Amino acid sequence: MLDFFFEPRSVAILGASSDEKKYGRLIFNHFVVPYFKRVFPINPRVSEIMGIKCYKSVFDLPEVPDLAVVVLPTKLAIQAIADASKRGIPAIVCITAGFSEVGRDDLQEELVKALGDSRLIGPNCLGIVDTHSQVNTLFPNFELPEKGNVSLISQSGSLAIDLLLALQQNKIGLKRFVSYGNAADLNETDFIEYFGQDPDTKVIGAYIEGVKAGRKFIKISKSIARKKPIVVLKLPSTENVSMAAKGHTGAVASTMGIYKEILRQSGIIQCDSTSQFINSIKALYTQPPAFGNRIALVTNTGGPAAMALYRMNRYQLELAELPDNVVDETEVVIKKHAVQTSISRDKNNNPLAFMDLTGSATTEVITEISKIFLKEKNVSGIIIVPRSDAPVVSKDAPARIALLKREFPKKPILVYNLPDPTVNAEFEGYGIPVFRTAEDSVDGMYALVERGRILQKYLY
Repeated sequence: MLDFFFEPRSVAILGASSDEKKYGRLIFNHFVVPYFKRVFPINPRVSEIMGIKCYKSVFDLPEVPDLAVVVLPTKLAIQAIADASKRGIPAIVCITAGFSEVGRDDLQEELVKALGDSRLIGPNCLGIVDTHSQVNTLFPNFELPEKGNVSLISQSGSLAIDLLLALQQNKIGLKRFVSYGNAADLNETDFIEYFGQDPDTKVIGAYIEGVKAGRKFIKISKSIARKKPIVVLKLPSTENVSMAAKGHTGAVASTMGIYKEILRQSGIIQCDSTSQFINSIKALYTQPPAFGNRIALVTNTGGPAAMALYRMNRYQLELAELPDNVVDETEVVIKKHAVQTSISRDKNNNPLAFMDLTGSATTEVITEISKIFLKEKNVSGIIIVPRSDAPVVSKDAPARIALLKREFPKKPILVYNLPDPTVNAEFEGYGIPVFRTAEDSVDGMYALVERGRILQKYLY
C-alpha cells in the first residue's frame, strides 16, 4: 500500500494554485517536470495552471490517481479527503494543519472517518520525498540530498528540513523521507517497517515525539534492526519538552520513561542531539559495526585528540590495551622513521592504542602504525587524524588509508581531518567518512559500537 505514496503512477494536487506564493503552487511545481501529464491539479476556480488542465474535483479526472496531496483549509481538507476516498484514490497526504495539534481532536476524528479505505499521511505535515521516483510534496524550496541509501522519518516538519539539509551538507545520500505530523492514520511503526523492507535503504533515521502501539513498535523495530540500523533522535526527559511535543504534533510524549524504555527495547541507536544523529548516520552509512568498545586513536595533532578522548569518556569508549609484541612492533616503526613520540600508557603503565605523532609523521608512519593497531584483536575500531595540511603528509593519504579499509573490512575506520575539500572528498570516495571535528568522529564510533552491541544481543 505504501508504494502508492512513494512510487505513484499519477498524482492529484487538491488545492493546486495559480498563485506562486501559495503552498498548493509550490508543491504542484515539484510534480510538473517529472510527471507532467500525469499530474492533475484540482481547483474549481481556474481552468489551467502552468499550461496543465485544471479539474473542478477528483470525480472529473480521466483516471484514478495513485496519490492525492491535499493543500486546503481544514474543513475543505476533510471534504477533499472524503472525495478522494470515494473516488478510490488509495494514498493521501494531508499537508493541512489545524487538527489535534491545536486541540481540535474532534476535527481529526472527522478526518479519520472521511478517510474510508484510503491510507493517510498527516495531517499537519510536510509529506514525502523519494529521490528515485522524484515524488516531492515539500513546500519549502531547498536543495535536497542526492540519491542514496538513507531513509528518514520525522514527526516534525521544520526539524526534518534541518536534518535533510544536514544530510546534504555531509554528502549523505537520501532514498526516502516522510514527515508524518499528527499520525492520524499511518505512523512511525508503519514507516520503519516499510523502509526496513526496502532493499535500497541501508540506514533508517527517525525523529519521533511519541510512540503509538508500543508493543507493535518494539516487535517491528527489533525485527528490522536485525537487518539494518535504526537511529532515533530522541526527546530529552523534561516536562517542558513534553508540552512542546503535545502542542506541535499532538504527540503524547509526557510519559517519558515509557517512551525511552520502548526505544531501548527496540534495538534502536538513540541520539541526544541533531549533530550526534547525523554523525551516527554518517558512520553507519559506510562502516561495519564495531564489536566491542575498545578503540584505537592515531593522530598527527594533539588538541583534537584531547577532545576526542574526552568524548570517548562520555560514551564509555576505552582505548584498547596493547600486548607487548604490538608495543615492540610499534616502537620499531617509530625508531625507523625517527618520530619524536612514544606509546601512550595509562596510570598503571599499561600500553594503550593511542599514538600522538605530534604533527611530524608522514603518511607512511600514520598508516603503518594504524595497520599494527588494526591487526590487534583487542582493537574494535580506529579513528585516524592525518592532518593533511601538514607538509610531511602526502596527498595519497586517502588512498593509503583506503588500503587499510580493504585489508580490515570488518573493523570501522573513521577520519577526522582539517577542512580540505579535495582530500576529504577523496576519503569519502573510498567509503571512509570524514568528520568535521574530533568529537564528531567519536559520535560516529559510538554509533558503530552500539550497532555491534545490538547485533550481538539480537542476532548472535
